[in-house]
Amino acid sequence: MDPDELPDPQVLWWSAVSLAALHRAGGRGECRFEADPMVVRLDEPGRGWLRLQRCRGGRFVLWGRSSLAPVAPRDARRDAPDWALTPATDDGRPTFVAWFAHDEWDLTDDQDDGLARLLRPWTSVDADLAHAAQRGELHAEHLRTDAVDEEALAAALALAREAGGPAPAPSRGPLPVRLREQVHDQMREAAEADRMLLQQPPEVVAWARVHAPRGPFEHAVMVRRDEAVPAVTNTALSRTARATLANVLRDLRRKEAGDEHGAWLFARVSSDGRLVRFDRAFDHWPSWWRVARPAQGPALDDLAWEMAQRSPAWRPGWASLLRLPAGRAPGPA
Repeated sequence: MDPDELPDPQVLWWSAVSLAALHRAGGRGECRFEADPMVVRLDEPGRGWLRLQRCRGGRFVLWGRSSLAPVAPRDARRDAPDWALTPATDDGRPTFVAWFAHDEWDLTDDQDDGLARLLRPWTSVDADLAHAAQRGELHAEHLRTDAVDEEALAAALALAREAGGPAPAPSRGPLPVRLREQVHDQMREAAEADRMLLQQPPEVVAWARVHAPRGPFEHAVMVRRDEAVPAVTNTALSRTARATLANVLRDLRRKEAGDEHGAWLFARVSSDGRLVRFDRAFDHWPSWWRVARPAQGPALDDLAWEMAQRSPAWRPGWASLLRLPAGRAPGPA
């Protein structure tokens, strides 16, 4: 789903709150509002679950998982900004996370085709009802049916009033997020141990002679286990150039990896228009790996996996913050 297709966050919030009020008045539990974290929860058996949180500063976070998600999906929280990860997002394993800040929605890589369907109960709420809730003018007549219990009706009206209260104070996020920040900070300051590798590997020079653009360029990758993630700042290259360079970097990483000293975490091929240069980082976060969000840096579980491949003597200081598997795993292939 394109982030631009997501509803206005205020409209979505009050529509969700209105549905929660209707369900509370009618004795139903599929849609519920929790005041302390300022979260509306929607659970639809057989279809999936959805959460919406209102944060201070006009920010919102939307996350969930539908029945159309892959069987073993990647945890979408890995790509969300730190401010969006609060104790409320700890439960479950969402396949999408969207966040609203600076007047626009952003969305993690879409791996779940069911977001639009999950939103339908909220987007189908009567607009007049949602507007009344937003203005603080929701009355019993809006929610009353023949089967409504007066006590439940009063609770539903109180729910709508609470949903308009102040959002909770910002949170630095759960412990894994704070630990990730600490590891990333130490990675940026870490020194690189010399592994006596060539500064201009023949494989990179040969690729540049055939495929490199004529002017200056830069192409950097970060490796998550065996997956090379391109930097958002990379120079645009042709499809053939990208594909062949990906093969070169994959083969070169395997060649340069060692059972003792491990494999590099970052690599960059660049040129000033005359000479090609190859940089790699085994032990630190290099300054040329620039990110728009902290989550675009290395994940803790990927770092722990890589450090487990190395002998203790070749692990940088920040590796002591990671929870490594017991014993050493076999060296990189």
